[in-house]
Amino acid sequence: MAKWTFKAVRPWLFGALAAATIGTGLASTQYRPVTIHVFSPTGSRSMRFRTFKTKVRNILAQARVPVTQRDRVRITRKSGNTIILVREAVPIWVRTAHRHFKYWTTEYHVGSILSALGIKLAPLDKVRPPLTAAISTGSTVDVIRQWLTKKSVTSSLPFAVTYRPDPRLVKGRRQVLQHGRQGVESTTIQYLVQNGSPLSHKIVAKKVMKPPSPEVIAYGTAPAATVDGQAMPIERRLYMVSTGYWPNPSWSTGLTASGTPAHYGVVAVDPAIIPLGTHLYVPGYGYAVAQDTGSAIIGDRIDLCFNNQSQAINWGVRPLEVYILGN
Repeated sequence: MAKWTFKAVRPWLFGALAAATIGTGLASTQYRPVTIHVFSPTGSRSMRFRTFKTKVRNILAQARVPVTQRDRVRITRKSGNTIILVREAVPIWVRTAHRHFKYWTTEYHVGSILSALGIKLAPLDKVRPPLTAAISTGSTVDVIRQWLTKKSVTSSLPFAVTYRPDPRLVKGRRQVLQHGRQGVESTTIQYLVQNGSPLSHKIVAKKVMKPPSPEVIAYGTAPAATVDGQAMPIERRLYMVSTGYWPNPSWSTGLTASGTPAHYGVVAVDPAIIPLGTHLYVPGYGYAVAQDTGSAIIGDRIDLCFNNQSQAINWGVRPLEVYILGN
């Protein structure tokens, strides 16, 4: 039998209207021809016969076509023939990101079911089975929501290090001429979100917000100077007047201005000339560290600490060249 098709989808009658339609009587009690078309997910069937019955309920009962309030029933007449269309309602499950519910439907294709439920799909949304697929009793229709979103994140850009030779520095010595500064880069990431959870991502744009600044380091190329037969990394030379002192308990706490105990190898300086913490070499005295100050030590004066009074007195007052050493 050829498949029966029809254009008019409305007005279908269902629920209370279907019950009313089923109970509707025909206009007279003639022995009339009736055609019944029954549709279900598994296909359709048709039957033709004549009957004296006037109510649709009785006609369907005579034809042994069971109908429930969920089914849809439509009645048409053509050339004196009564046509009864019955679409059986079947249960399916519809699952979205936030709901999972049972639904009785008289539509047998996924697209028609979603339309009946008022579920609209965005361009990236997916449906399983696809919109054109037919359903069966107990089928599950999954509506998968997908959309694109963007997020910008910032990250640091490393700086480069450049080395420059400097003939004013002794070999083996380095000096930072310019400290490096990291840059800032903005990266735009596009995420494909599925039902609220990121599914995949890709970088769509990068922009340097602040370029990095290189660090510049000078390295020495000059040969090391020799003092008292020793090669030293001399940065500069100062001509100074030197004197000697010792930590006399009668007038001294024994501590330097830096808070360290006074001992041989500690010298007092004018911090405006030689910063505290500077390493020096004093001919005839040896290696020393500027850790102390004094009210009389101003300008090109340096006071050398000795362990006792005798050593300090023996040193006396001596003009000499003091060597400032690189750390």
